[in-house]
Amino acid sequence: MNIKKVLAIQIVCILMLSMVFNILVVSNNAYAATYTQSKKTGIEAFPESYKKYLNKLKELHPNWNFTAFNTGISWNEFISKETESHLRNTVHNSSDIAWKDSCGQVASGYACASDQIVAYFADPRNFMTESGIFQFLEMSYNSSIHTKQGVQSLLKGSFMENDAIILGGESEVEVKAKIEEKYIIVTPQTKNEDVAKTLEIEKYKITDAKGKTVSNTANAATGYIFTDTTYNKSYTMIVLGDVNGDGEIEALDYIRVRNYIAGRTKMDELAKLAADVNRDGEIEALDYIRLRNHIAGRTKISVITINKTDKKTMPYSEIIIQAAKESGISPYSIAIKIFQEVGRKGSNSVTGKYPGYEGYYNFFNYGAYDGGNAIENGLKYAKEKGWNSPYISIIEGAKLMADSYISVGQNTAYFYKFDVIEDGKNGTFWHQYMTNVQDPSSQAKTLYNTYATNNLLDLSLNFVIPVFNDMPNVCSMPSGINANDSTSYYVNGTGVNLRKSPTTSSDSIGTLTINEIVTVINLNDTEADGYTWAKIKRANGMEGYVANKYLTKSN
Repeated sequence: MNIKKVLAIQIVCILMLSMVFNILVVSNNAYAATYTQSKKTGIEAFPESYKKYLNKLKELHPNWNFTAFNTGISWNEFISKETESHLRNTVHNSSDIAWKDSCGQVASGYACASDQIVAYFADPRNFMTESGIFQFLEMSYNSSIHTKQGVQSLLKGSFMENDAIILGGESEVEVKAKIEEKYIIVTPQTKNEDVAKTLEIEKYKITDAKGKTVSNTANAATGYIFTDTTYNKSYTMIVLGDVNGDGEIEALDYIRVRNYIAGRTKMDELAKLAADVNRDGEIEALDYIRLRNHIAGRTKISVITINKTDKKTMPYSEIIIQAAKESGISPYSIAIKIFQEVGRKGSNSVTGKYPGYEGYYNFFNYGAYDGGNAIENGLKYAKEKGWNSPYISIIEGAKLMADSYISVGQNTAYFYKFDVIEDGKNGTFWHQYMTNVQDPSSQAKTLYNTYATNNLLDLSLNFVIPVFNDMPNVCSMPSGINANDSTSYYVNGTGVNLRKSPTTSSDSIGTLTINEIVTVINLNDTEADGYTWAKIKRANGMEGYVANKYLTKSN
């Protein structure tokens, strides 16, 4: 990276110090944190560099309240701590080159964040727009504001739009197959395709011991390899009673088991598993007697599993409202946090079908560390916690959020990302929920849209905004595009769609960030839908169309 450019940005964001504001700090036991208290309150308690933005928002929404949170931390120290470890902050791999540090990829789809982009997203003054301010919204649950209808509106079109299964009692049932660690245990005379249907695996292939593909309509046999091609996970099939591995249960199998018990023959591991038809871990007389009776038609050998009986369903909206009541967190914040973690379509963390962790769910991706397989790490955590239903995972996950973050004062999306609260327990700078520096601003957009859609913007909302000591001028967004170039423009709106074609009905191929610098290829490319459209190029090379009104000349 150009050394002169780095030094210039550091001078702007760190060395140019503004006035130091003398604000008395007192303790607030409700959140085990410190909020600004002085002779001045509301907007007057903020530094001058904040006021012009907050006054404008107050004009738009007179019922909004703004609480200054004096961190007691200097801006220099804050940025220094946040950038001393590259793993603390990340950006999408597709980001502007100036957003990324040379340390490279740190997780699938993410790269280390540059010092300059960390400073930009950490500076509260960059997000004091009507939607951006919502990253500072207090997350507390308020039953008069947060309704089931509002949650339903937020969940519409997502994987949580409908009901979730709430598991009840248990009973033993016979099934055609079930997974046990690296094996699939199968009931005799079961076709391969029926094994897949029972396990609800859509894409698969089956091969024999020599690697030859076996027909889906053939009987399963001990020793066949069943591969779930969706997850590239393979299992060895064990058909109970099929000791010889030919897919048939016959006299030769019964005789071999009897001879093994008598010490007249040996069996390998797969044969032993098939011979243990009672599934009690021992090969004994009861096994060959049952096998003999099965061959004679007097009884049958079956795979037994535990079935969750008396299943109930509950709308996800009701589960999230219940989670809000038990955790004290806004249900809107809970839902948005889930979307941030697993997406609106859901991920393998919440299907309950991930190989090796069937029946477990992790809606908040707790424990899903980047090292190794993040999904497996998270589901291992869920299994240890006993999160064996969507209901339990959401309720307990929300309570864990409250215990770990809300209770110590990290009660906004910003504070979840940037730990600037000294609670006497966790210290500062490291107790951060996520690494993606854009996460708070992304949550803010969704929160704003939720409140706007449900006509809640005129309510009395409280925004807790951090103030640092010795703050510089507002930190600008770094870009790999030269702002002084005659074709460079700033994006002047929040969440502006970059479209494939110059029309509002065209697909969005990306979302532009406010203050992002773009190169204009053609400023007046065409007119459609009441807009004049410009063709632009982002620093990452992506080209598309945006309405001219969202572009401001950079010089």
